Amino acid sequence: MKLRPLILTSLIVFSFCGLSSCTTNQSTPVIESTEGIQPTAVVATIATEVPTPTSTPLPAAAMVNGEAVLVSDFEEEYLRLLDGIALSQKDIDEDTGRAIVLEDMIVTTLLAQNARAAGYEVTEEFYQDRLNLVISEAGGEDVFNQWLGDNHYSQESFHRLYRLSLEAGWMKEKIIGEVPLEAEQVRARQIMVQSKTLADQIYQQLETGADFATIARIYDPISGGELGWFPRNTLVIPGVEEAVFILEPDEYTPVLETDYGYQIIQVMERGVRNLTQDALLIYQNQALRHWVEEHKNQSDIKILN
Repeated sequence: MKLRPLILTSLIVFSFCGLSSCTTNQSTPVIESTEGIQPTAVVATIATEVPTPTSTPLPAAAMVNGEAVLVSDFEEEYLRLLDGIALSQKDIDEDTGRAIVLEDMIVTTLLAQNARAAGYEVTEEFYQDRLNLVISEAGGEDVFNQWLGDNHYSQESFHRLYRLSLEAGWMKEKIIGEVPLEAEQVRARQIMVQSKTLADQIYQQLETGADFATIARIYDPISGGELGWFPRNTLVIPGVEEAVFILEPDEYTPVLETDYGYQIIQVMERGVRNLTQDALLIYQNQALRHWVEEHKNQSDIKILN
């Protein structure tokens, strides 16, 4: 098995992120502070207890509801992004790349936090089983450790981020798993031409009784203008969708001007049907985007660097 360098970024397809990949990180350990505690007198002596020194928190690039996105994890993830971009032979400016990485890490942290709030726990036994599987599929511990170095992970950062990715992945699956598998849909066909004058003439023919299917076949001999079945929120032109979904079978739209030309669309059938894989993926991505925006708005997020 060839391990992917962007383990965390594979969590979110969302585009949301419009991103083919996403990244993120986990909080620093909670450290109890002795600041403000008064020295306790020891009976029969003049000595006092010396406060226990506290560890210095690791630098954070952002705080998400009090949980740190570490600068070190952020910088490593940015290097992994650069590696991925180099392999794809694409280019991205540094500010955009860093913004993408930080956004993805914040989103993954939000997902992980909500997984914990929902009762999900990555037990040590489960984590070790998953880790052993990763190491085995990598080809053994030596190969795995080499892979860590090649992909800018320290042992500490990998374990921190991999645990976070398990939590965030569980939450992502929970969100998309709640998307219904069926929805109201319409089956439609279209007549599309490039001239407004011609489109108006065709519309007048339809108004005087011309058969829609016959005319559609003239302008699209291969498919007869067939658009197939589709649910709401899946067309690239929202205005067309709005015009279509108010129609009953055999009704058709007025002439619609779009980026593709001039269209007249007729509804052939409508009803509740199972979503196609493509439509389900669109709905799942929409659910993820909605969830992210809602929880970002409800969260205390501070960008520190």
